[in-house]
Amino acid sequence: MTILNYNEEQLARELARLAAPLRAAFAAACAERLKPAYDEFSKQTARVNPVQLSSILGRLWEDLDGNEMSSPQLQESIESAMELIPQGDDGPWVLTQAAEDAAAALAYALRCRQTGEAQEAAWAARRAYEAVDHFVIDREKIDVNEAGSERAVLLHPIVQVELSRQRRDLDAVSLSRLGARAHCALTRTDKEARGDCHERHLAHVHLRQQRQPDQAPR
Repeated sequence: MTILNYNEEQLARELARLAAPLRAAFAAACAERLKPAYDEFSKQTARVNPVQLSSILGRLWEDLDGNEMSSPQLQESIESAMELIPQGDDGPWVLTQAAEDAAAALAYALRCRQTGEAQEAAWAARRAYEAVDHFVIDREKIDVNEAGSERAVLLHPIVQVELSRQRRDLDAVSLSRLGARAHCALTRTDKEARGDCHERHLAHVHLRQQRQPDQAPR
């Protein structure tokens, strides 16, 4: 079994070889997997607006499908996503952190759509990776100061699943030619949304690509 690692520099290089909308699609998939954490945080604290987060994310997918946002609409979405980042620590730390990661990943995905920058998509992936990293440390009561703790977290199935999904999504968008525009369809597999809280956060996101003329993000 191949052990996957999170390498942000390598990921950014691979993303840079893709068309800009495909980078945004990859980032949006990362944000999508974190959305259930935001929903759960809302249930426990009633301090955030999961409906708005879902709406903004859904509008991003529509944009990537071809119903594009105007520049002012995209900027407004970015600002709204930033405002959705929870402040304070009313909920359990790991869930608060995951909710923050969800909103931040969405903001990065939107900024990637706005600028086309590969690093924005890589930052979205980092948020998804850090969310599972924090969850595993908290659930397994891992002392990060102990020798071997970092590798123990990396080898945990939940972390490996997230890394494999990032790899899967990157491979999926890479199948499109560099001149292609993203055409993304979202499906969720409920059978994977079971078990502990963060396994539900890792709802399956599948990206299908269709070849269409390239158009730079507005």
